Parts: sequence; C-alpha cells; structure tokens
Amino acid sequence: MQKRPITVSYIFFYLLFSEDAWRIAAGFVGAVLLGPLVAQSRELTQAAEVVVWLMIMVIGWSVTAWPARKITAALRRAVKQASR
Repeated sequence: MQKRPITVSYIFFYLLFSEDAWRIAAGFVGAVLLGPLVAQSRELTQAAEVVVWLMIMVIGWSVTAWPARKITAALRRAVKQASR
C-alpha cells in the first residue's frame, strides 16, 4: 500500500467530506452567534463565560449530526457523478 502525501488540497477535501468538520463548524458558529447574547445578559466570571461558550459549541455539535450526514452524502454523490 502506497502512502498518500499530505497536501493542502488533501486536507481541504478531507475536511469537506468529514461529518465531524461540519458539526464542529456548526457548533462554532452557534457559539459565536449565541455566546455573546447569553453571556452579556448575566454577570459571569471569565471562567463561567468560557463554560457557556463551550456548552453552546457542544450542543451545536450534537444537534447537527443529521444535517452533517446529509451534507456529506450529497457532496460525495456530486463528486461521484462528476467523475463518471
């Protein structure tokens, strides 16, 4: 078995077709959008604010399992059709 060289394009397409990458991105976007709204309405310490942001990220990661699966399946189908 020949080892594939790791290039920038390899990493890009690996992340593009990875369900976890989509889930992490959705969690991060959710934390960026909702984190300030939740944190500013309460008087939180810095540690508590970090925990709130992490909780929002994890919740976003967990609820996006189904959409991430559908997105990667659609991308794989599109690539397979284009390669025919």
